[in-house]
Amino acid sequence: MNRSVEWIQKRPLIAFFLITFAITGGLGFSYNAVINQDKITLILLASIATCGPAFAAIIVSAVSKPEPKVGTHRPQIIAFFVALVLGTAVFVANNILLNGAPFSLAMAGLVLILMAPPVAFVICAAYSRIPAVRETLASLVKLRGAVGWSLIALVFVPGLALLASFVGDLLGKPPAVPASDRVTGLTLVGLITVKFLYQLFFFNATGEEIGWSGFVRPRLQARVSPLATALILAAFWAPWHAFLWYAEGQPVFTWEYWAGAYINVIPASIVIGWFYNRSKGSILVAGIAHAASNTAFAFLPNLDWGVFNVIVFVAAFALVLRDRMWRRLPAENPAVYTSPPPVVLTTGVAIQAEVG
Repeated sequence: MNRSVEWIQKRPLIAFFLITFAITGGLGFSYNAVINQDKITLILLASIATCGPAFAAIIVSAVSKPEPKVGTHRPQIIAFFVALVLGTAVFVANNILLNGAPFSLAMAGLVLILMAPPVAFVICAAYSRIPAVRETLASLVKLRGAVGWSLIALVFVPGLALLASFVGDLLGKPPAVPASDRVTGLTLVGLITVKFLYQLFFFNATGEEIGWSGFVRPRLQARVSPLATALILAAFWAPWHAFLWYAEGQPVFTWEYWAGAYINVIPASIVIGWFYNRSKGSILVAGIAHAASNTAFAFLPNLDWGVFNVIVFVAAFALVLRDRMWRRLPAENPAVYTSPPPVVLTTGVAIQAEVG
């Protein structure tokens, strides 16, 4: 057996993080090129970089648990083209309605050819002929048993953000929503929906949570508690954003910025982990919680982060107490990874595919 394959099988979690940071870090320069230098042709690299955790989860899953392929390519091909069309529509709608860009066939074609394919590839992997890959991504497209938790995840953090806005008003803080350019009613609902789908498709569910929640959480939770898992994930989650935050003009070379980043990321990791576990290991629910949070922040640009951080820390603390997240989950819990049986080589040597 190839030594690299054997190494990944023995250390899948380490391999996951190395591959994730290699993909996103190696292509991260594209964020600055696309955002600040208008090099739109590099948007393919930016899309792949954003999907770094998902690609790493697919690669390590396939290598860690080698099994014969099953089924046909038909479901995967259908899923790819459906996701390609839907993703393109969502991106174009977001660009027109929220960014104010005019529609053009050239723009739609660029998205169809460069931006949407990596996302479509990740989504269609949920129907992969490789059993281990399909197993890792299955909950991304599984609605049964996830609808109720999806609805709660959809409103949880936005509700906390609105509460923070209300408390901020009582404390005399500036309003969270700008006084000008307000929209209401169905128009506002439509814009929120488009923004949410954009976040879900291109960033939070397909790009990130397939890796963070779908791959890492269950494997870490096979060894440590959900609380410890959330803290470990937060340690990696924040620096993974470094290239994007730099391109957005954030002061990433100051310790104050990173202190603030971890203050934001730690409770977020706890909340998303809580939803993942409560939904019996649903990537979709974790992705919805993640996307709903970023959508709320987009529509409350002047949200007082001091007030919000206090509220979200209290909420995260309540969730920790409610589910005693400092205790390890039972091995039979769907949100806990079960190690595969030993991989037997042709030499007769057995290698146990460990969880980390």
